[in-house]
Amino acid sequence: MLDPGRRAVTRGESPVDLTNKEFGVLEVLLKASGAVVSSEELLERVWDANTDPFTTTVRVTVMTLRKKLGDPPLIETVVGAGYRVVNN
Repeated sequence: MLDPGRRAVTRGESPVDLTNKEFGVLEVLLKASGAVVSSEELLERVWDANTDPFTTTVRVTVMTLRKKLGDPPLIETVVGAGYRVVNN
């Protein structure tokens, strides 16, 4: 559950403490309603225009976000395309 007004995230009954970038990535992925979101689109929507498009920032942020959200996994990597939220 993501509450943009309070900038709060909970998974089940547990609050999840996220950085601003992790929150932004999760918000974009949830708004995509299961559609694949590319790393480039995440860079454009969550980071600023000066971010190097070849950076591993998105991959690392998604990795830490997955760890914080716990199991069952919520974010799926679509090889060669990007990321999406899966329905569990």
